[in-house]
Amino acid sequence: MTQENTLRARDDFDDLRAERDLPSRYRHEPNRFAGLWKQIAIGMVAGYSVLGILGAIAWALFGHLVLGGFTVNLP
Repeated sequence: MTQENTLRARDDFDDLRAERDLPSRYRHEPNRFAGLWKQIAIGMVAGYSVLGILGAIAWALFGHLVLGGFTVNLP
């Protein structure tokens, strides 16, 4: 191996970091995602509500267009 190849091989490992270089607060935080379930639940309720409202509006428009010219004649 030439000297250039040896230096290039050593340089490939310069950007590697050991696990101990991570901040310690991430390693020792047991409740890091404690409130995540609340955010997911709120997102589900809000999304379901918005989809329900949009569905009701769509059905109302569809009903108005389809039944707009419909008349019932009673004898």
